[in-house]
Amino acid sequence: AIEAQNMTESGRLAAFDRLAAATGNLMSDVLRTAAGQVTPHRMISNLGKGVSTLAKSSEKLLAQGARHQSRALERSLIDDEVPPALAAKVTTMFDLDGSVGLAHLASETGIGAVPMTRAFSELGERLGLDWAQSTAAMMSPSDVWERLLVDGLARDFQQMRLELLRRLSKRKNAKADMPKMVSKWAESNTGAVEQFRTMVERAQTHAQVTPAMLAQIASNARNLLAR
Repeated sequence: AIEAQNMTESGRLAAFDRLAAATGNLMSDVLRTAAGQVTPHRMISNLGKGVSTLAKSSEKLLAQGARHQSRALERSLIDDEVPPALAAKVTTMFDLDGSVGLAHLASETGIGAVPMTRAFSELGERLGLDWAQSTAAMMSPSDVWERLLVDGLARDFQQMRLELLRRLSKRKNAKADMPKMVSKWAESNTGAVEQFRTMVERAQTHAQVTPAMLAQIASNARNLLAR
């Protein structure tokens, strides 16, 4: 569709650039979930239904921070003269980031993909990690080492949340209400959560978010989510 669309070449390149970044995120999710041990056919058979369910509900399931980042990317593509319908398609690829990992965790725990994703979004919104992950995922630094850093951070922000949800899923009544498990965890760590959230809010108000800032947030998030 990008190749065939009548638009400026600068817009076409912008669309391809963002599509490449989104596809890279999704493929990293697939490869990490498969861990080199699951054939594509078996993976599609096991997770296809869950991923499809999340894809159809992605707009409703996105946390506020991630939704804001998504709309900002769409506006940016339109400003680059990408037709709105095509800009929306490219943006949707970013919205699906994490769907494979969430579908896999849902399958492992026996908890539905939608409630698991609601818990994932609840955790991300409470801590600001949805903003941090989507910011890292959409960054495209010119320096190759910084690009590798932000790619890794995007995966880390996702994986840290999944690991906490895996632990919380083993608690009593988790299957009945996973988002409530996240609320209880946050309430039991109120001081640390508030301190972490303050740091994230400082980063959000900064004129330009850098890879180094996201790396510091990731380091603190790792300690917090290990509680």
